[in-house]
Amino acid sequence: MDYYKIISVLPLLACSACDPVTLAFGGTAIAGTVMVRNDKGIGGSLADASLQATINKALIEEDGNLFDSVELCVKHGVVVVIGYVQTEEQHTKILEIINSVKGYGTVVYDEIRIQADPKAGDIAQDSMITSRIKAAMTGDGNVSALNYDVTTVKGIVYICGTASSIFERDIVLNHARTTSGVKEVVSYIRLKKKES
Repeated sequence: MDYYKIISVLPLLACSACDPVTLAFGGTAIAGTVMVRNDKGIGGSLADASLQATINKALIEEDGNLFDSVELCVKHGVVVVIGYVQTEEQHTKILEIINSVKGYGTVVYDEIRIQADPKAGDIAQDSMITSRIKAAMTGDGNVSALNYDVTTVKGIVYICGTASSIFERDIVLNHARTTSGVKEVVSYIRLKKKES
């Protein structure tokens, strides 16, 4: 089992309101400031973190290898499941587990690929790509970075979240596409619904 992934889940269980960007800057003191910019507020962040933790727990309890095979991108009730498995049976099982624990109204997108002999991913490189994209988004005054979740697997960047406008969405995608080491960008960004 990949212990680095378990360690990455622990902060979510301990502080499910904290965004990874917030944790990097020291936690709750900044969380109170930046959560205001999150389109769904603290309640939405808590719901996303809780859903991700519940899915991870279910995968671990079923089979640690299934948990090791995928990454989750969860934002605003959208779950993108990303990774590589060796068989269609594993693929089906992962989706069954996720669908059994997802919340009402949750949308699940399947980005699992079947590869008979998956190559070991460069975890450090993927982590660096994700960090660079998040830093670029956080430093850009035109982007509400907490409204997005970024996951990189084998150089493919998956972004999910909600953009306030087409302009903001395009800026986010440009940050991802122009980051060194990125092979492809897959967007699950929704546009914020205008209030009537």
